[in-house]
Amino acid sequence: MCGICFICGLSVSPHELEEKILPSYSFLSHRGPDACGREILSINDEVTGLFEGCVLWLQGHEPTPQPLVDQYGNILLWNGDIFAGFEIPGDLSDTKYISDYLATKNEEEISSFLGTIKGPWSLIYYQKESKKLFFGRDVFGRHSLVWKLPSATSSVFQITSVCQQNEYVKEIPAFGLYFVDFSETNLKKGFTVNLIPWSHVAEESLLSLDSVINVKKHTIVSSVQTSLNMCIPSDIVIEQFKSLPSSLDKENTERLYLALTDNIENLIKVLTTSVRRRVEKSPPKCRSCTNSPITCNHSRIAVLFSGGLDSAMLALLLDSCLSESESIDLLNVAFLQKPLNNKVNKKNKKNEDNLLKNYEVPDRISGRQCWLQLQELRPSRKWNFVEINVTGEELAQKRESDIRHLVAPLASVLDDSIGCALWFGGRGHGFLRGAPYTSPARVLLCGMGADEQLGGYSRHRGCFAAGGWSALLEEISMEISRIHTRNLGRDNRILTDHGRAPRFPYLDEDVVSLLNSLPVWIKANLYLPRGIGEKFLLRVTAAHLGLTVAAWLPKRAIQFGSRIAKLENSKEKGSDSCKRLVQR
Repeated sequence: MCGICFICGLSVSPHELEEKILPSYSFLSHRGPDACGREILSINDEVTGLFEGCVLWLQGHEPTPQPLVDQYGNILLWNGDIFAGFEIPGDLSDTKYISDYLATKNEEEISSFLGTIKGPWSLIYYQKESKKLFFGRDVFGRHSLVWKLPSATSSVFQITSVCQQNEYVKEIPAFGLYFVDFSETNLKKGFTVNLIPWSHVAEESLLSLDSVINVKKHTIVSSVQTSLNMCIPSDIVIEQFKSLPSSLDKENTERLYLALTDNIENLIKVLTTSVRRRVEKSPPKCRSCTNSPITCNHSRIAVLFSGGLDSAMLALLLDSCLSESESIDLLNVAFLQKPLNNKVNKKNKKNEDNLLKNYEVPDRISGRQCWLQLQELRPSRKWNFVEINVTGEELAQKRESDIRHLVAPLASVLDDSIGCALWFGGRGHGFLRGAPYTSPARVLLCGMGADEQLGGYSRHRGCFAAGGWSALLEEISMEISRIHTRNLGRDNRILTDHGRAPRFPYLDEDVVSLLNSLPVWIKANLYLPRGIGEKFLLRVTAAHLGLTVAAWLPKRAIQFGSRIAKLENSKEKGSDSCKRLVQR
């Protein structure tokens, strides 16, 4: 994970550019604490560009400093991971591989290459000979990239992973590969941004783009199957699924497994491969042992862990991808439900117990239950259940100093609640077996993307109740198509602020392709009750693997499970603008 930034302006001096990037530098460096660099380039007589790169080491034998300038003078800022699609030599970082590959390619070859990558990415790439600046995000927008387009009052053009809260900054739509041709840029013409779109992006979506963006006719084909299986079940299939058992006890799980064997085994295979890819493309040691010659058995991979279905599956599959000597951190966040009493004597055991009870929120309870079950299922593994406890005072402090900038340009009540919960969870400061503990993991596995694909939200039940299978399919199709516009950029900005790389196994290209190919009634059987019908295939799979606690647990959003929502104004709606995030 890296922090990348490009900023330029018409007749703007290098010193002015450095001053403009300064307020955001700390946020960029938090994303990439292992190496930072800067290049200032005179692009033409009227445009000077500044390239800033802060690197989090994840691939290769050692960090590759950025910006990376090749022998031709091309400049690469890469924030991504190639998990599949290309074979990268073991001693080479993906940054160096991409720089070498793109050195002599034209715009169509560059866009085709990026479409073939399996893995999340955002990049900024300047090609010296053509004077073209390419930039964009992967098809799901898993990595953040925001921009400030030139305006009538400012000629400054900025592209960055994250910046200080600013009303002019917007998220870059993950519609394809953008580029600016600086050979055609001057004071008279100004900037023109061109877009080579993904082949699946609808025309109506492109119409929403800013008027300064010119959409090219040729498109990019991605490595993921983006079209959803829209088949409607026959009456016979409907009757079969209506008659399925509505519980996941041992006998019923075996019966359901026999009915869904091929689908379950395919899901286990593709999800395990997804997790393994994200483990293998990680340094062999935790952050604390990076420069130590001794063997590291600490937790180099952590899971954002509520004890719910999605995170429990990731934890169990992660166990199969690591050596038995390594521990796994399960990061579980809870917000204090009652104000602290300043008169409490912390040496008094009874008072300490009462204080801890104030953190017994739903996610803490389910997380502990699932942690105990993981210990039973995989007793040879050291499972670290990390209790992350957050007071209202610390929440307010960190929201003001950090979180509101990272959530921006989003600013709803829902963005605030989720962003704050993720920030503290990703920080990994908590208690392990009663003692203070900070996770040394460099990589954080997160369960985002499962609900959208598997009908996990309550609105999916509402659509099904109102319009049947066709309405459910339309809703899921819309969820998948707009996932890049929703929250992944926000989540990436939030979680990487701690120098960790968040990775989303449910959004692996092969996982998405498999789930898109399956009939909807295999993925979600909404004739069955809440807690089994939604994400039906994943629940039966979890129960088959022994995760009976998580398999039964109904969907519970992090803002409710961690109880952060109860700390704020209970009359607020999630879609309301959040005053706590506004620019000051």
